[in-house]
Amino acid sequence: MTKNIVQRLLVFILGVPLFILLVVYASFGRNMILALLVVAVQILCAGEAAALFTFKKIRINKAYITILSVSAAAIQYMSPILSDLLPSRPSPLEILLGVAMLGSLASIAPFAFAQKESFETILPEMTASLFVFFYCGILGSFLMYIATCFSQGAEPVFSFTLMTFGNDSLAWLVGMTLGKKRGVVAVSPGKSVAGFMGGFAGSIIAAFIAYLLFPNSGFGPPWAILLLGMLMGVSVILGDLVESAMKRSAGVKDSSTLVPGRGGFLDSFDSLLYSAPLFALFSAFLGFFAPLA
Repeated sequence: MTKNIVQRLLVFILGVPLFILLVVYASFGRNMILALLVVAVQILCAGEAAALFTFKKIRINKAYITILSVSAAAIQYMSPILSDLLPSRPSPLEILLGVAMLGSLASIAPFAFAQKESFETILPEMTASLFVFFYCGILGSFLMYIATCFSQGAEPVFSFTLMTFGNDSLAWLVGMTLGKKRGVVAVSPGKSVAGFMGGFAGSIIAAFIAYLLFPNSGFGPPWAILLLGMLMGVSVILGDLVESAMKRSAGVKDSSTLVPGRGGFLDSFDSLLYSAPLFALFSAFLGFFAPLA
Protein backbone atom coordinates (compact mmCIF):
# COMPACT_ATOMS: atom_id res chain seq x y z
CA MET A 1 0.00 0.00 0.00
CA THR A 2 1.16 3.50 -0.75
CA LYS A 3 1.88 5.98 2.03
CA ASN A 4 -1.22 7.98 1.06
CA ILE A 5 -3.52 4.96 1.43
CA VAL A 6 -2.04 4.07 4.82
CA GLN A 7 -2.54 7.65 6.01
CA ARG A 8 -6.16 7.70 4.81
CA LEU A 9 -6.88 4.42 6.60
CA LEU A 10 -5.28 5.66 9.81
CA VAL A 11 -7.32 8.87 9.72
CA PHE A 12 -10.47 6.78 9.13
CA ILE A 13 -9.72 4.20 11.85
CA LEU A 14 -8.88 6.84 14.44
CA GLY A 15 -11.32 9.52 13.32
CA VAL A 16 -14.58 7.54 13.12
CA PRO A 17 -14.59 6.23 16.73
CA LEU A 18 -13.53 9.66 17.99
CA PHE A 19 -16.36 11.33 16.07
CA ILE A 20 -18.92 8.82 17.40
CA LEU A 21 -17.79 9.43 20.97
CA LEU A 22 -17.91 13.15 20.36
CA VAL A 23 -21.51 13.05 19.13
CA VAL A 24 -22.77 10.62 21.78
CA TYR A 25 -21.11 12.16 24.82
CA ALA A 26 -21.07 15.82 23.87
CA SER A 27 -24.79 16.49 23.66
CA PHE A 28 -24.87 18.97 26.55
CA GLY A 29 -25.52 22.61 25.73
CA ARG A 30 -27.18 21.71 22.43
CA ASN A 31 -24.08 19.91 21.16
CA MET A 32 -21.76 22.73 22.20
CA ILE A 33 -18.60 20.74 21.50
CA LEU A 34 -19.84 19.93 17.99
CA ALA A 35 -20.67 23.61 17.56
CA LEU A 36 -17.10 24.52 18.52
CA LEU A 37 -15.88 21.92 16.02
CA VAL A 38 -17.93 23.59 13.28
CA VAL A 39 -16.36 26.95 14.20
CA ALA A 40 -12.87 25.42 14.05
CA VAL A 41 -13.64 23.98 10.61
CA GLN A 42 -14.87 27.39 9.44
CA ILE A 43 -11.71 29.15 10.63
CA LEU A 44 -9.37 26.62 9.01
CA CYS A 45 -11.34 26.37 5.77
CA ALA A 46 -11.64 30.15 5.46
CA GLY A 47 -7.87 30.43 5.76
CA GLU A 48 -7.29 27.79 3.11
CA ALA A 49 -9.93 29.21 0.75
CA ALA A 50 -8.43 32.69 1.07
CA ALA A 51 -4.98 31.23 0.39
CA LEU A 52 -6.22 29.79 -2.92
CA PHE A 53 -7.10 33.30 -4.07
CA THR A 54 -3.68 34.61 -3.07
CA PHE A 55 -2.16 32.21 -5.62
CA LYS A 56 -4.13 34.22 -8.20
CA LYS A 57 -2.83 37.46 -6.65
CA ILE A 58 -6.31 38.32 -5.33
CA ARG A 59 -6.20 39.77 -1.83
CA ILE A 60 -8.82 39.02 0.82
CA ASN A 61 -9.16 40.49 4.29
CA LYS A 62 -8.96 37.01 5.81
CA ALA A 63 -9.47 38.11 9.41
CA TYR A 64 -12.62 40.10 8.55
CA ILE A 65 -14.20 37.33 6.46
CA THR A 66 -13.32 34.70 9.07
CA ILE A 67 -14.91 36.78 11.84
CA LEU A 68 -18.03 37.25 9.68
CA SER A 69 -18.21 33.51 8.99
CA VAL A 70 -17.83 32.54 12.65
CA SER A 71 -20.35 35.20 13.68
CA ALA A 72 -22.92 33.79 11.26
CA ALA A 73 -22.50 30.31 12.74
CA ALA A 74 -22.60 31.68 16.31
CA ILE A 75 -25.89 33.45 15.59
CA GLN A 76 -27.19 30.20 14.15
CA TYR A 77 -26.23 28.38 17.35
CA MET A 78 -28.15 30.98 19.38
CA SER A 79 -31.12 31.05 16.98
CA PRO A 80 -33.56 29.16 19.29
CA ILE A 81 -32.89 31.76 22.01
CA LEU A 82 -33.20 34.63 19.52
CA SER A 83 -36.46 33.15 18.28
CA ASP A 84 -37.95 33.40 21.77
CA LEU A 85 -36.80 37.01 22.12
CA LEU A 86 -38.14 38.31 18.80
CA PRO A 87 -41.87 39.16 18.52
CA SER A 88 -42.39 37.24 15.28
CA ARG A 89 -40.64 34.11 16.68
CA PRO A 90 -38.76 33.26 13.46
CA SER A 91 -37.57 29.68 13.10
CA PRO A 92 -33.83 28.87 13.21
CA LEU A 93 -33.99 28.29 9.46
CA GLU A 94 -35.50 31.73 8.85
CA ILE A 95 -32.79 33.28 11.03
CA LEU A 96 -30.14 31.40 9.04
CA LEU A 97 -31.45 32.76 5.75
CA GLY A 98 -31.57 36.29 7.16
CA VAL A 99 -28.02 36.07 8.49
CA ALA A 100 -26.84 34.69 5.14
CA MET A 101 -28.24 37.73 3.33
CA LEU A 102 -26.97 40.32 5.83
CA GLY A 103 -23.58 38.61 6.10
CA SER A 104 -23.20 38.62 2.32
CA LEU A 105 -23.86 42.35 2.25
CA ALA A 106 -21.39 42.88 5.10
CA SER A 107 -18.70 40.88 3.27
CA ILE A 108 -18.59 43.41 0.42
CA ALA A 109 -19.44 46.57 2.41
CA PRO A 110 -15.77 47.56 3.07
CA PHE A 111 -15.25 48.07 -0.66
CA ALA A 112 -17.48 51.14 -0.44
CA PHE A 113 -14.47 52.86 1.14
CA ALA A 114 -11.82 51.64 -1.32
CA GLN A 115 -9.08 54.07 -2.25
CA LYS A 116 -8.51 55.24 -5.83
CA GLU A 117 -5.30 53.23 -6.26
CA SER A 118 -7.20 49.97 -5.61
CA PHE A 119 -10.07 50.54 -8.06
CA GLU A 120 -8.72 48.05 -10.62
CA THR A 121 -8.77 45.18 -8.12
CA ILE A 122 -12.16 45.85 -6.53
CA LEU A 123 -14.19 43.42 -8.66
CA PRO A 124 -12.01 40.32 -8.18
CA GLU A 125 -11.42 41.09 -4.49
CA MET A 126 -15.12 41.74 -3.87
CA THR A 127 -16.05 38.50 -5.65
CA ALA A 128 -13.44 36.56 -3.69
CA SER A 129 -14.60 37.99 -0.35
CA LEU A 130 -18.24 37.18 -1.09
CA PHE A 131 -17.32 33.67 -2.23
CA VAL A 132 -15.24 32.83 0.86
CA PHE A 133 -18.04 34.09 3.13
CA PHE A 134 -20.57 32.04 1.18
CA TYR A 135 -18.42 28.90 1.23
CA CYS A 136 -17.30 29.05 4.85
CA GLY A 137 -19.84 31.34 6.51
CA ILE A 138 -23.16 30.39 4.94
CA LEU A 139 -22.43 26.73 4.22
CA GLY A 140 -20.75 26.49 7.63
CA SER A 141 -23.92 27.90 9.21
CA PHE A 142 -25.90 25.08 7.61
CA LEU A 143 -23.47 22.66 9.28
CA MET A 144 -24.23 24.44 12.56
CA TYR A 145 -27.95 24.07 11.85
CA ILE A 146 -27.57 20.31 11.38
CA ALA A 147 -25.49 20.02 14.56
CA THR A 148 -27.67 22.09 16.87
CA CYS A 149 -31.14 22.89 15.49
CA PHE A 150 -32.89 19.51 15.54
CA SER A 151 -34.58 18.10 18.65
CA GLN A 152 -32.98 14.69 18.02
CA GLY A 153 -29.46 16.11 18.19
CA ALA A 154 -27.23 13.11 17.47
CA GLU A 155 -29.39 11.44 14.83
CA PRO A 156 -29.22 14.07 12.04
CA VAL A 157 -25.47 14.48 12.61
CA PHE A 158 -24.88 10.73 12.28
CA SER A 159 -27.18 10.46 9.26
CA PHE A 160 -25.59 13.39 7.43
CA THR A 161 -22.02 12.27 8.03
CA LEU A 162 -22.94 8.69 7.13
CA MET A 163 -24.34 9.75 3.75
CA THR A 164 -21.37 12.02 3.07
CA PHE A 165 -18.51 9.78 4.12
CA GLY A 166 -20.35 6.68 2.86
CA ASN A 167 -20.21 8.30 -0.57
CA ASP A 168 -16.57 9.31 -0.20
CA SER A 169 -15.44 5.93 1.14
CA LEU A 170 -17.30 3.78 -1.39
CA ALA A 171 -16.21 6.05 -4.25
CA TRP A 172 -12.59 5.65 -3.17
CA LEU A 173 -12.88 1.86 -2.71
CA VAL A 174 -14.77 1.17 -5.96
CA GLY A 175 -12.64 3.61 -7.93
CA MET A 176 -9.43 2.05 -6.63
CA THR A 177 -10.50 -1.54 -7.35
CA LEU A 178 -12.74 -1.27 -10.42
CA GLY A 179 -12.04 2.15 -11.88
CA LYS A 180 -10.90 1.84 -15.50
CA LYS A 181 -12.33 4.81 -17.35
CA ARG A 182 -10.70 7.86 -15.80
CA GLY A 183 -10.36 11.45 -16.89
CA VAL A 184 -14.07 11.94 -17.56
CA VAL A 185 -13.99 15.16 -15.49
CA ALA A 186 -11.16 17.53 -16.36
CA VAL A 187 -10.90 19.16 -12.93
CA SER A 188 -10.27 15.77 -11.30
CA PRO A 189 -8.78 13.42 -13.91
CA GLY A 190 -8.01 10.71 -11.35
CA LYS A 191 -11.72 10.11 -10.72
CA SER A 192 -13.38 7.22 -12.55
CA VAL A 193 -16.93 6.48 -13.69
CA ALA A 194 -16.95 3.44 -11.40
CA GLY A 195 -15.90 5.64 -8.49
CA PHE A 196 -18.71 8.11 -9.16
CA MET A 197 -21.25 5.28 -9.35
CA GLY A 198 -19.88 3.73 -6.16
CA GLY A 199 -20.11 7.04 -4.33
CA PHE A 200 -23.67 7.67 -5.56
CA ALA A 201 -24.70 4.20 -4.37
CA GLY A 202 -22.89 4.78 -1.08
CA SER A 203 -25.09 7.75 -0.19
CA ILE A 204 -28.28 5.81 -1.00
CA ILE A 205 -27.16 2.81 1.06
CA ALA A 206 -26.16 5.12 3.92
CA ALA A 207 -29.59 6.81 3.84
CA PHE A 208 -31.36 3.48 4.36
CA ILE A 209 -28.85 2.46 7.05
CA ALA A 210 -29.69 5.70 8.86
CA TYR A 211 -33.39 4.86 8.54
CA LEU A 212 -32.78 1.45 10.15
CA LEU A 213 -30.63 2.95 12.90
CA PHE A 214 -33.14 5.67 13.77
CA PRO A 215 -36.64 4.27 13.12
CA ASN A 216 -38.34 6.76 15.47
CA SER A 217 -36.82 9.90 14.00
CA GLY A 218 -39.58 10.59 11.49
CA PHE A 219 -37.05 9.59 8.85
CA GLY A 220 -39.21 8.39 5.99
CA PRO A 221 -41.25 7.32 3.99
CA PRO A 222 -39.03 5.06 1.84
CA TRP A 223 -39.44 7.19 -1.31
CA ALA A 224 -38.19 10.23 0.61
CA ILE A 225 -35.20 8.30 1.95
CA LEU A 226 -34.36 7.15 -1.58
CA LEU A 227 -34.72 10.69 -2.93
CA LEU A 228 -32.55 12.14 -0.16
CA GLY A 229 -29.91 9.47 -0.76
CA MET A 230 -29.87 10.19 -4.49
CA LEU A 231 -29.68 13.96 -4.01
CA MET A 232 -26.92 13.57 -1.44
CA GLY A 233 -25.13 11.21 -3.82
CA VAL A 234 -24.99 13.93 -6.46
CA SER A 235 -24.29 16.76 -4.02
CA VAL A 236 -21.34 15.06 -2.31
CA ILE A 237 -19.70 14.34 -5.67
CA LEU A 238 -20.29 17.92 -6.85
CA GLY A 239 -18.83 19.28 -3.61
CA ASP A 240 -15.60 17.39 -4.22
CA LEU A 241 -15.42 18.45 -7.87
CA VAL A 242 -16.15 22.12 -7.16
CA GLU A 243 -13.27 22.26 -4.67
CA SER A 244 -11.07 20.46 -7.21
CA ALA A 245 -11.92 23.18 -9.74
CA MET A 246 -10.87 25.83 -7.20
CA LYS A 247 -7.51 24.11 -6.69
CA ARG A 248 -6.98 23.67 -10.44
CA SER A 249 -7.48 27.38 -10.97
CA ALA A 250 -5.08 28.17 -8.11
CA GLY A 251 -2.53 25.71 -9.50
CA VAL A 252 -2.20 23.59 -6.35
CA LYS A 253 -2.82 19.90 -5.65
CA ASP A 254 -4.09 20.27 -2.06
CA SER A 255 -5.53 23.18 -0.11
CA SER A 256 -2.86 22.52 2.56
CA THR A 257 -1.02 19.60 4.18
CA LEU A 258 -2.71 19.69 7.59
CA VAL A 259 -4.68 16.41 7.26
CA PRO A 260 -2.52 13.31 6.59
CA GLY A 261 -3.56 11.46 3.45
CA ARG A 262 -6.26 13.98 2.55
CA GLY A 263 -4.50 17.31 2.05
CA GLY A 264 -6.11 20.21 3.88
CA PHE A 265 -9.27 20.87 5.85
CA LEU A 266 -10.94 22.27 2.74
CA ASP A 267 -10.11 18.98 0.97
CA SER A 268 -11.62 17.03 3.88
CA PHE A 269 -14.77 19.08 4.50
CA ASP A 270 -15.61 20.25 0.96
CA SER A 271 -18.43 17.74 0.47
CA LEU A 272 -19.80 18.28 3.99
CA LEU A 273 -19.99 22.03 3.41
CA TYR A 274 -21.47 21.71 -0.08
CA SER A 275 -24.09 19.13 0.95
CA ALA A 276 -25.15 20.71 4.25
CA PRO A 277 -27.85 23.02 2.79
CA LEU A 278 -29.46 20.16 0.86
CA PHE A 279 -29.61 17.86 3.89
CA ALA A 280 -30.75 20.63 6.25
CA LEU A 281 -33.50 21.98 3.99
CA PHE A 282 -34.73 18.53 2.90
CA SER A 283 -34.91 17.35 6.52
CA ALA A 284 -36.57 20.55 7.75
CA PHE A 285 -39.20 20.63 5.00
CA LEU A 286 -40.10 16.94 5.43
CA GLY A 287 -39.97 17.05 9.23
CA PHE A 288 -37.09 14.60 9.71
CA PHE A 289 -35.45 14.57 13.18
CA ALA A 290 -37.96 17.09 14.61
CA PRO A 291 -36.43 20.43 13.52
CA LEU A 292 -36.77 23.20 16.09
CA ALA A 293 -39.68 25.50 15.25
